[in-house]
Amino acid sequence: MKRRVFVSSLLLLAMPAVSLAGAFEDFFVAIKFDDEYRLKSLLLRGMDPNTVNEQGFPAIVFGMMQDSPNAVRVLLSSRKLNPDQADRRGETPLMVACTLNKPEWVAALLEKGAQQGGDGQWTALHNAAASGSLESIELLAKSGVKIDVLSPNDTTPLMMAAREGREAAARMLLKLGANPALKNQAGYNAAGYAMKANRKELAFEIMKKERALRTAPLKPNKTN
Repeated sequence: MKRRVFVSSLLLLAMPAVSLAGAFEDFFVAIKFDDEYRLKSLLLRGMDPNTVNEQGFPAIVFGMMQDSPNAVRVLLSSRKLNPDQADRRGETPLMVACTLNKPEWVAALLEKGAQQGGDGQWTALHNAAASGSLESIELLAKSGVKIDVLSPNDTTPLMMAAREGREAAARMLLKLGANPALKNQAGYNAAGYAMKANRKELAFEIMKKERALRTAPLKPNKTN
C-alpha cells in the first residue's frame, strides 16, 4: 500500500513538467493563430506572458510579428507583462510596434510605462522615423521623448527618416524641432542622407531649415 502511495506521489511530481511543456507549445500556437480564448485560458492557468520562444522572441513581440492583434491585446492587458522586455536583437516591444507602424500598440505600451531609451541607444523614435510611422512619432513626442536622441553612432531620428526616404516623417520631425545640422560618426547629416536616398527636394528643405537656424538673430536677454 505504501509503495502505491509512493509511486503515485512520483507521478504527481512529474505531471507539472509535462503539462508545462505542452502549455509552452500551446501558448505560442495560440499567439500564432490569434486565438485569444485559448491564450486567455493559458494565462489564467499560470502561463507567464513574458515567456520567450525558442527563437528568442518574447510572446508580445512574437504576436506583433505574426500580426495577431487579438493575442497582442490579451498580452497587453496582462498586469504581469514586462513592456520593456527586449528580444534577441535588442528590440523592445515599443520599438517593434513603431517599426510595424502600429500606433495603437505604441499607445498601449506607453500607457503601461514602456521606456523609450536615451542617448547612446537605438530607440523607438529611430524606428518610427525609419518606418515613416507618423502617428507613432506624434505619440512619442507627446510623451516627452527627446527629438534628437542619439544612437550609438550619433544618428538622429531625422537622419533615419531622411535615409529611408520617409519625407513626411522627416518634415514632421523638423516641425517638432529636430536639429538638421547634426552629423553622425559617419559624417552625414540629414540632408546628406536625403541626397543619398535621391530625395533632392527633401534635402533642399532640410538645408534651407539648417541655414535659417544658422542665420537666425540671437534673441536679446530679458532684463527686469
